[in-house]
Amino acid sequence: MRNFMMAALLAMVLGCSSAADDIVLNFEVASPTAGEVVLVYDSKVMQFPLDGDGRAQAVLDADALYARLFYGREDMTIYMERGDRADIRFDGHDFKGTFVFDGEKSQVVRYLSDVKLTALPDEDYALPFDEFLEKTEAKAADAVKLLEANGLGSIGFFEEMEKGRIRYSYASTLLMYPIGHMMMAGDMAYQPDDSYYEVIRSYFSDDSRWVDLEAYRSFMIEAAHVLDPENRNVTSPYQRAVAQMRFIADNSSDTKVREMLLHGIAATYVDRHGIDDITELENIYKTYVRNETLLADYAVKYDKWDISKPGRISPDFEAADINGKVWSLEDFRGKYVYIDMWATWCNPCRRELPYLKSLEEKFSDAEIVFLGLSIDRDKAKWEEMVRSGSLVGTQLYLGSGSSFQKAYNIEGIPRFILLGKDGRIVNPDMSRPSQDETLKTLESLEGIR
Repeated sequence: MRNFMMAALLAMVLGCSSAADDIVLNFEVASPTAGEVVLVYDSKVMQFPLDGDGRAQAVLDADALYARLFYGREDMTIYMERGDRADIRFDGHDFKGTFVFDGEKSQVVRYLSDVKLTALPDEDYALPFDEFLEKTEAKAADAVKLLEANGLGSIGFFEEMEKGRIRYSYASTLLMYPIGHMMMAGDMAYQPDDSYYEVIRSYFSDDSRWVDLEAYRSFMIEAAHVLDPENRNVTSPYQRAVAQMRFIADNSSDTKVREMLLHGIAATYVDRHGIDDITELENIYKTYVRNETLLADYAVKYDKWDISKPGRISPDFEAADINGKVWSLEDFRGKYVYIDMWATWCNPCRRELPYLKSLEEKFSDAEIVFLGLSIDRDKAKWEEMVRSGSLVGTQLYLGSGSSFQKAYNIEGIPRFILLGKDGRIVNPDMSRPSQDETLKTLESLEGIR
């Protein structure tokens, strides 16, 4: 009875930190040799520190997931579905030898530990495609027989998911065939014929049952490249990503599948390559992806590269004044900096000048610098206007297309930026001098006077 009450109390405690449909994993490590357990799935790497008793908890939001559980350098594959709860126990000195998975999917985890998908030998890539296809499909059929022989059909929807994983793991082998055939057959002039592309297209299908499978998503994304004759030879990572997204947007009608695939392409590209010049990619992504979880994940990857995000140290510049002295942001450290990005040809910029002058007068004794950065192409016109005496504050010539301008993604002017005394960004798109809120914002800055 006491054990039952303790289990019920533990369930109540766990319920406070997770929703009913979350996946919850409770870890208990005896004699820990590492300070954390790590889960890797869907291109995510999630770390869960162990407490002083060797315990940790993972709360995951997913319909179904295959995950690799790492402890130190060793790992096990586990499978969970929405709403599952499981306890995982092992000794830190013998991870695999003492590993216990206590939950509804325990037989599934045993199967994943005991039965592995096997690859075709490299020499099979030298075969003609029809023979290679026959061998690949035979491999997949054998794997399905082993799965069914394990009698897991009544455990959630694992058997269906595993059949999808088997199907698309071996389908990905078909995508590798052209380059594999060139290498193993020594035929560097080999080009697949129409029958090859017909087979690949037969696997390219919307199926929301399998969209949580990495094997399915990986195949669909790569097949979008293979099946697009106009862009099949594109090698630029960005142009390839955009072409794949266009193909999927045009050829996938299932909303969930389309969103997951587009997110996989866009988020992976941004995570690896950054956010410079990605307008085409974002146009497609923002048109079709509405899932809040996916959007949040994309935002995390995007923000990693967003150097103009509030709170970060501002990108720097080197710009000269009318006398040729070169300045950088370091020269203004210790004071707030209100930056005016402008040009002599910009009429809206000129209309802000009287309001900018008024602001400077109001804050003449304050800890703030009013800094004009000209992006004129014609430096002579800037010099002429500076010498006219019609400008206020510190005026510097930055020039057009600078790294500073690109870092803040400035395409239209005037553009105002507010920096803190420590050089960190307060507002990368500050209100204009003519707007009432500007005076209120500046007056409210800590230590401005």
